[in-house]
Amino acid sequence: MEFNKNRIYTAVNADELKIGSTVYVSDNMYYLKKCVEESLESSILTSILSEKEPKRFCISNNEKWQLVYLIEPKYKPFESVEKAMEVIKKHGGWVKWKDDDIQGLVVGKSDDRVKILQDWVLPEELFEGYVFADDGSPCGELVEE
Repeated sequence: MEFNKNRIYTAVNADELKIGSTVYVSDNMYYLKKCVEESLESSILTSILSEKEPKRFCISNNEKWQLVYLIEPKYKPFESVEKAMEVIKKHGGWVKWKDDDIQGLVVGKSDDRVKILQDWVLPEELFEGYVFADDGSPCGELVEE
């Protein structure tokens, strides 16, 4: 995986990270980069400690770390319209176009498409062009690795 410094979290921005995120952990930049570039073992973030602590990130067994690198989950298009509608309902029915802030309500479905306002969209188009409006997550299924 290519190293992207925008995915690094420190004591300064720790509160922006969600508990349960999949991350690489380290106390130095050298090893953090190595973890990312060589796809070493990842961890699940279990808690974030107070600002008083120098090592704010906790993983299993109460291990504490200074740095984490967020591993973005991988998604794929929904395999069926039924699966898409199930997830869309959990997100309140609203989606947002990726290239601007326009939001649309999913108002219908057919055998192979969902209807966003007046447009009928295939699951592949939904995945490529939209995110969920409530949290910005991709309009697709999480790929289990």
